[in-house]
Amino acid sequence: MSRRIHPTAIIDERARLGEDVEVGAYCVVGPDAALGDGVVLHNHVTVMDRTVIGSESVVYPYAVLGAEPQDLKYAGGETRLTIGERVRIREHATVHRGTELGGGETRIGNDCLIMVGVHVAHDCIIEDEVVIANGTMLGGHCLVEFGAGIGGGAGLHHFTTVGTLAFVGGMARVSKDVPPYVVCQGDPAEPRKLNTTALMRRRLPVDLIDQLRDAFKRLYRSPELPSQATIESLRAGPRTPREVHRLCDFVERTQSGTFGRQREADRNANADDRVG
Repeated sequence: MSRRIHPTAIIDERARLGEDVEVGAYCVVGPDAALGDGVVLHNHVTVMDRTVIGSESVVYPYAVLGAEPQDLKYAGGETRLTIGERVRIREHATVHRGTELGGGETRIGNDCLIMVGVHVAHDCIIEDEVVIANGTMLGGHCLVEFGAGIGGGAGLHHFTTVGTLAFVGGMARVSKDVPPYVVCQGDPAEPRKLNTTALMRRRLPVDLIDQLRDAFKRLYRSPELPSQATIESLRAGPRTPREVHRLCDFVERTQSGTFGRQREADRNANADDRVG
């Protein structure tokens, strides 16, 4: 087993380190933290307690991972931060643990890139292959689905969802859910176009992209908000692809949410259950 630990690094005796781990100068690794095989911590990285980092992930200087959540309701519970494999977390990024009321875990999937100065708050879920650009701020309980991208300086309201292969433009203010396959920009952010760049990079068939483009126009280019009649019409097609169904399902859930956020409605429902 080969590990490269700088003599100035401080590693708690209860931390677990895999093979071929590299820990640079002045890093701190807290109790019950776990670094998978091949993890690299550059200098001045802080990994706090109950944080798991998957194999071959790389963390750059001054990132702080697994700090207590900035939530006044947090009562000191043994919550967690779980980071997947082959994740790149750049300088000065901060990712906080979960809270007792939010499920107890913040989670980042595999093959993600978290750029300089990004903040991922408590109880967020970042799925695989997500890219979040410099200075972006995610409020608590956000969900960013597979393959989505977020431009620099964007701000996401807590409990918002960014759908599969969607893109949020730089400096956007996101207070409502972002549909899958769509580009959202502005203050407040609104759907602008189909995210053809991501769809082409994923090598989706041209006819499927055309069907998604038609669905986007029917949903978002009418004078009114996406109507139930339009959603049902899109679903009723004899050869409607699953991607169009996913878009329709997402829009329907968002409309039934609270302030345009489906996860916000789930929170309210769970609160009602606890009261009852």
